[in-house]
Amino acid sequence: MNDSTPNIKNISTKTDTLLLSQTALPATAKLSPDSIAKDTVAQIIYKPSPTKAIWYSALCPGLGQLYNRRYWKLPIIGAGIVGIAYAIGWNSKEYNAYTNGYRDISDNNPKTTSYTKLLPPGTTVDTYGTEYLTSFLKNRQQSYRRYRDLSFISAIGLYFICMLDAYVDAQLYDFDISPNLTIMPPTSSPSFSGAKNIGLSLAFNF
Repeated sequence: MNDSTPNIKNISTKTDTLLLSQTALPATAKLSPDSIAKDTVAQIIYKPSPTKAIWYSALCPGLGQLYNRRYWKLPIIGAGIVGIAYAIGWNSKEYNAYTNGYRDISDNNPKTTSYTKLLPPGTTVDTYGTEYLTSFLKNRQQSYRRYRDLSFISAIGLYFICMLDAYVDAQLYDFDISPNLTIMPPTSSPSFSGAKNIGLSLAFNF
């Protein structure tokens, strides 16, 4: 046989080797399509986009946290939305009632008596006096207006906090926060006098 003819036994093929995530499997391993698909899916790591997270949160508070898969934050945001919505509704209703009452008692029109609905049961205007009642209604009107404005400010604050939280959470989604501290004695050579050195080394591994 001619020496230039290649030896068939020396020819090797690599079609029986599959690389998944830079890990070579043995040639004798048999891979099924289902096992390959499962291994491939297992290697996929979810990483949210900070831009998408902040836009989702801007669209509706809580959507950014849902996109980041921080499901435990949704009840907190929901409770905040419900509480602030209730505060806005309650303070707005009371503000309108005391505004109407203050306007009616100030116009000296006997037909406008909406302020009587704000009096405690069993009392009349004569019980407190018109001057005192006018001052009281005005003070309560200003108080509920302040509470209503603070409720609106709280709603705006919650809106931007949700956006900021979604953005930061997406940025630090894969940040390793597990404590990894190592304390080891240092290796040092003896001093010139022959005495042993004793020390403490603290290493932070990230």
